[in-house]
Amino acid sequence: MNKVLMAAGWLLAAVVTAGAATVALDVVGAGLLGPQDRPLSAADVARALETVPAGTTPPPATPSSSAPAPRGLAVPGGTLVATCAAGQVTLMSWSPDPGFRADDVSRGPAAAASVKFKNGGTENLVVVTCQDGEPHAAAVADEGHHGRG
Repeated sequence: MNKVLMAAGWLLAAVVTAGAATVALDVVGAGLLGPQDRPLSAADVARALETVPAGTTPPPATPSSSAPAPRGLAVPGGTLVATCAAGQVTLMSWSPDPGFRADDVSRGPAAAASVKFKNGGTENLVVVTCQDGEPHAAAVADEGHHGRG
């Protein structure tokens, strides 16, 4: 009987802890229980504009396309995140696959950025460029490295 009570108490404590953690993350973060930010409807915008005092101008809206969106790319030997702006590519981050390491990183901004993912005798040179304003990656054969080691 004592073991049953201990198990029930442990289970109750685990459920309460998980619930409290979920609520805390929902309050602090983007919301595990659903999105807290929703787009404004036309009626919401009209109501907000009614509250602007007469004779004043509301601040201008910031265009949503002003900042380029980062793009994640899966490449031989790892993954990377890159962005394009004004025809220049910038590597924001890179992560080698298990067993690989990143080397010879040229992050940009430049016409082309690159990273080499290495694993023993394998070297995958990845070059990232902008095409139509979007980052695109291409694996380039490393002709300077032959054999194992």
